[in-house]
Amino acid sequence: MRRRAGAAALLAAVTALTACTGGEPSPTPSATVAEPVATVSAPAPGASSTPSPTPTVGTLAWGPTVADWDDALATARALPLRRAAGQVIVADLYSPDPAAAAALVRDHHLGGVILMGGAAPSAEAVAALAHRVQQADDRDWPVLVSADEEGGIVSRLSAAVPSLPSFMAAGAATDDAAVTEAYRSSATDMRALGVLVDYAPVADVTLGPADPIIRTRSAGDDPDGVAATVTAAVAGFVDGGVVPVIKHFPGHGSVTVDSHAGLPVQERSVARLARTDLVPFARAIEAGAPAVMMGHIAVPAWGDGPATLERKAYGYLRDELGFTGVAITDALNMAAVADGRTSGQVAVRALRAGADVLLMPGDPGDVIDAVAGAVHDGQLSRDRLDEAAARSILLMRWADGLGGGEPSPAYARTFAAAGTTVAAEDCTRPLVRRRAIVVAGPDDAAAALTRALEARGVETGEGGTSIALLSSGGYRATADVVVTLGGPWGLFDSTADAYVATYGDSAASIGALADVLVGDAEPGGDWPVSLEGALPACAA
Repeated sequence: MRRRAGAAALLAAVTALTACTGGEPSPTPSATVAEPVATVSAPAPGASSTPSPTPTVGTLAWGPTVADWDDALATARALPLRRAAGQVIVADLYSPDPAAAAALVRDHHLGGVILMGGAAPSAEAVAALAHRVQQADDRDWPVLVSADEEGGIVSRLSAAVPSLPSFMAAGAATDDAAVTEAYRSSATDMRALGVLVDYAPVADVTLGPADPIIRTRSAGDDPDGVAATVTAAVAGFVDGGVVPVIKHFPGHGSVTVDSHAGLPVQERSVARLARTDLVPFARAIEAGAPAVMMGHIAVPAWGDGPATLERKAYGYLRDELGFTGVAITDALNMAAVADGRTSGQVAVRALRAGADVLLMPGDPGDVIDAVAGAVHDGQLSRDRLDEAAARSILLMRWADGLGGGEPSPAYARTFAAAGTTVAAEDCTRPLVRRRAIVVAGPDDAAAALTRALEARGVETGEGGTSIALLSSGGYRATADVVVTLGGPWGLFDSTADAYVATYGDSAASIGALADVLVGDAEPGGDWPVSLEGALPACAA
């Protein structure tokens, strides 16, 4: 994979944007203080679950000042115990009913909600739900309204905002500015609907086909390339007004077990992880990433359990990487953490380890009972709970000051073209001219591409350029042009004059593919992963 020419410059620019006083808006005038960046250490070991030491002067790397932190901590300490316990919970919603969502937040004083399948059937529904939730109780900071909108196969808001291709398209794009602009525009659309936090971008480095769950959700297989892509996306999210959550620390792309189904064990040493999987996290944190999702991945040097539940994992994040932001768990209903444990046990253990926000921990009432009970009987210190609640409050106060601007026109299609990768013997001529026929592919995608080509003046039917669409490069075809809509691995086992990867099959991706085929748009992608037998990309 090529090294991005602008990666170093972009990293420096984003670091300046998020760490300096002239950068992102802060919710209070105290953000004008210009002091050296301060760090927060990890939770100290011990049954009391003591909180992390906090800095006394300066500005946190991701934007707020220490004065902002002090205010948030004072707010958290003043909360009744059960309300503090509710503040660290983000509950899952499956219905677009605004009244039901508001009642859930009000009854338990939840820190936030995540919109899952069924909760986002339209832009109007999302906006109505988010608006109602923000009026649920008397807090003076926003409710954490969030979504899992990565693009590609993980697009919970696809009915509400334009869906971007999988993040691997961002890794393929040779123009980092195009990546930043796409995620800025997407964030602007989400922010306009009231979605304030997105569990993206994925910072995992994929190992390829042996990776059972991340694959094209990753930007690629080169740590430096992934780091540059993640940093570019984080800058876009923040500029568009949405808090990005980089995931899944310490990296889910190099393990071969899906944490939804079981506990992956990372066989690499921490020293090796520091040279591979952890590189994108370290770079994004250095550039001011405000939130990190802890993955359900066991690293033996940190303990037998998933990183989500291990103090040493949070210790590495804060002590070694200097992270001062918010540590959010991956969904706590996943098998890697939930098997053999009650929801209350998982929640308490995650908080004791150093988690600040519990994502989808189970029934909120039961979890609040467990957390409050753990504080009462000394299993969890009130100081540790207050620290977690304060970080959640601080994040949302900071997020309240973000946003502004408008999305770029047709940004999803423009970005899809910027990431589309083409390899052909002659990169100077259009791949399709007067006539074309789609000879293979998923029915919906084949029909959509046929319509898109016809709209661009191409005659379709018998004769002309033959185009085969594959759901992934793992399938084979023979055609003039072979296109993989999913992962690119195995693409060059097909026989073609031109090979194309789109990393997605959304309407925007198909539209961009048609643009590229007829020469209306330049394919801006290079291969984001190593491919056996690959021809050089036209954009290389």
